[in-house]
Amino acid sequence: QPSQADYFQAVNGGGHGDYHLIVLAPYSVQEMYDFVPLGFDLAFKYRNPVMILSDGVIGQMMEKVVLSPARPRWTDDRIAERCGAWAATGKPSSRGRNIVTSVELDSLVQERFNLKLKAKYDAIRRDEVRFEQTLCDDADYVLVAYGSSARIALKVVEMARADGHRVGLLRPITLFPFPTEAIDGLSRRVKGFLSVEMSTGQMVEDVMLASRFRVPVRHYGRTGGVVHSPGEVYDALKSNFSLQ
Repeated sequence: QPSQADYFQAVNGGGHGDYHLIVLAPYSVQEMYDFVPLGFDLAFKYRNPVMILSDGVIGQMMEKVVLSPARPRWTDDRIAERCGAWAATGKPSSRGRNIVTSVELDSLVQERFNLKLKAKYDAIRRDEVRFEQTLCDDADYVLVAYGSSARIALKVVEMARADGHRVGLLRPITLFPFPTEAIDGLSRRVKGFLSVEMSTGQMVEDVMLASRFRVPVRHYGRTGGVVHSPGEVYDALKSNFSLQ
């Protein structure tokens, strides 16, 4: 059933440890296709897992898709160039074994490794944020939504604009890294945000933190596989911010 209740699990990690996945959130079948090579590129670039976080609406949708030309398979030399000593092209006698383990009994060594990971995540936050804004330049209120909820929110923006309300949409494409700076900037001039999710409220916490609580941040969502309608979201927008 359609749901977005796995947001916490995806962006905050599904286990213990100071780690992150790069999380891509498609809102169309085209993006489902496009994010596969992008995910591999990011995984190779940062040597980090990448998740494509879809939902039950996008996953069962039929749309036209433009297919890109097939990529040639990387040669062993190219793999070694991109992956360095960890390239899985066979072990030359000139180097020692590469051992992947989560067990490190020396706490100082483990701490150094964790700080190395933190530096990588900071670089990802700096360089890999992806998002899309629709009619946010003059907006008084901004909907924040990803995946199929963003498609619904686009219709809400259209309905609100037709009634004279200046409403925009910010669509996170990367859920980690989250578009914190974009929401921070908007929070300095808009009157409020509505986080639209198919959950009881998860991404809304990141919107609150990103906006630094300068303006009201509200949530609207359905759960259990129920998909909210544009009318329901529009009614929630009007009731939360007293729009006529």
